[in-house]
Amino acid sequence: MKIMISLLLIVFFTLQYRLWVGEGSFAEVVLLKEKLTTQQAELDKLKQRNAKLQGEVIDLISGKEAIEEIARSELGLIGENEVFYQVLEKL
Repeated sequence: MKIMISLLLIVFFTLQYRLWVGEGSFAEVVLLKEKLTTQQAELDKLKQRNAKLQGEVIDLISGKEAIEEIARSELGLIGENEVFYQVLEKL
């Protein structure tokens, strides 16, 4: 009888070890859920960025206004009948 109880206790503790510490344990599940939450947040940010870039692409394809805006801000474009004034600050 003592052998049977000892064997059952060994099996019980082995299963408990796997449940709390081993592969597929509660701790591992919690860690994987945290990683999933982090990756989901990053994925949402990237989806927003992609939507913004897709909107810019559509603007660039459909009209000249977006191209002109980029040319003005990045390349310093001055249109016809416009006068450029540069204001310098005193040092």
